[in-house]
Amino acid sequence: MTTPVAPRRELNRRATWDVIHSAAVRLVLSDGLAGTTADSIAESAAVSRRTFFNYFATKEDAVLGTRAPRLGDDDLAAFAAAPDASFGAVVRLMTAAVRSVFHDLPSFTLEHRLLLKAHPELLARIDAHVREAEALVHAELAERAGADPGPRDSDRALVLMAGAVMRYAFAPDADGVIHDTPESVDAAIRRFRGLL
Repeated sequence: MTTPVAPRRELNRRATWDVIHSAAVRLVLSDGLAGTTADSIAESAAVSRRTFFNYFATKEDAVLGTRAPRLGDDDLAAFAAAPDASFGAVVRLMTAAVRSVFHDLPSFTLEHRLLLKAHPELLARIDAHVREAEALVHAELAERAGADPGPRDSDRALVLMAGAVMRYAFAPDADGVIHDTPESVDAAIRRFRGLL
């Protein structure tokens, strides 16, 4: 059996992403977050300012390797296939939205622990993305219920609990490794159901 090969365009895109992200990390480690700009990152990565912003919305995103959350067709189909907006279905949808923020969630903690410790203001960007992910899930819950897109109290509580389960599932182990698997999410759902 052969492994599917990524198209050349996707490989080029990944290489450009890596170059920009690596340049951003390198510059922040040497010049600090305040001393690093989108322009300096683009120059260090040998890309145009326009190319930089095609890949990252902010310098913080370039440093963290993050992007705005989104829900893929498979995520939405799985949620639609659930018999109701059950706790597990909402946790899985929230997990998919937050996972989409990170290019490589399992390596995020290992690769960025030093940056986050030195520049805790970067956490604000992660928090902003998590809030955007929550808004996506709220919108899907409202659509499913045929309600206005604003969050209802019960939906808000459900999304907050889903976030807690997700954080529990993705808590780094003693070695700082995040186990980003459906099994770890399912185990966390079972643990929280047992507690509730």
